[in-house]
Amino acid sequence: MLLCAAVRADDDRVVEEAGAGPAAVQEPHFIELGANFDANLFEQAGNGWVLRGDVGLRVPRQGRMGVVVPAGDGAPPAESSALRQARALGEKRLARLDEACRLSESQRQALRLAIESDIRRFVDDVDAIRGRYDGLRINMNDQAGQKQWHQFQQDVQRCRNQLRGLFDEQSLFGRVLAGTLDEQQLAGVVKESRARRSFRWQAMVAGTLVKMDDALGLSQRQHESIERALLAREPALRTEDPAAERDDAHLQMNLVYMVLSETDTGPIKKELSDRQWRALAMFMNQGKAMRSWIEQQGVLESRRP
Repeated sequence: MLLCAAVRADDDRVVEEAGAGPAAVQEPHFIELGANFDANLFEQAGNGWVLRGDVGLRVPRQGRMGVVVPAGDGAPPAESSALRQARALGEKRLARLDEACRLSESQRQALRLAIESDIRRFVDDVDAIRGRYDGLRINMNDQAGQKQWHQFQQDVQRCRNQLRGLFDEQSLFGRVLAGTLDEQQLAGVVKESRARRSFRWQAMVAGTLVKMDDALGLSQRQHESIERALLAREPALRTEDPAAERDDAHLQMNLVYMVLSETDTGPIKKELSDRQWRALAMFMNQGKAMRSWIEQQGVLESRRP
């Protein structure tokens, strides 16, 4: 099992560096969930899960409002990852707004207060969920441990979804924003968001078409036919989300394949040879089959009922 293999390597290194004697017992299949919570919430890359090799080490517990309580070493409290990451997102969002529509000082102050309120609610929720795993050590070779790992993944995913929607239309920030900006400013925000979304989609399409050209041997006319179909069906990419800006070539490629599978492919098929079409159909089927996984990665706006 690859997961356990990764843990084995890190655990062995921890034991060796500690200078453990012959009586030391290595436990390569154990995972400290509390020690891995923030890593999986904020540092997940691609479709994998982050594992830290700190099994058995004492981990500082999280206090309320994201303050880390030192583990008895007398060091001053430090901000938790949840608080630090949320505030960084809030400041980034304010900077983009200011660039798009030039906020007044009173508008900036009102929006910053709303951001802080949303952050407090988010951090309290994350701290409560993380607290369930403080000091919890599971055995991945045990059925009960695997069940706890699955629940851990679900809880981390729930926190990720909260982070993605931290400042959306349903948040206090979103409601204050709608009532604080004038019509001209709101138009500027919408224009900037659409331009950023289009630019990101064009970059994804261009990068995927380079790989597609290599695999299919496309002519210029065939290339342009596929490109037109993709650019005409721009998906609802998220523009205010850390996951949305992740440079994940695998994710972006499969997103492009998925979108292409939803276009009218009749004109494209006429341009391709039988061999090229069979290969392209395989790519599109791959993207279509990965729709659920793609949506879980947070690069698309949530579907509204």
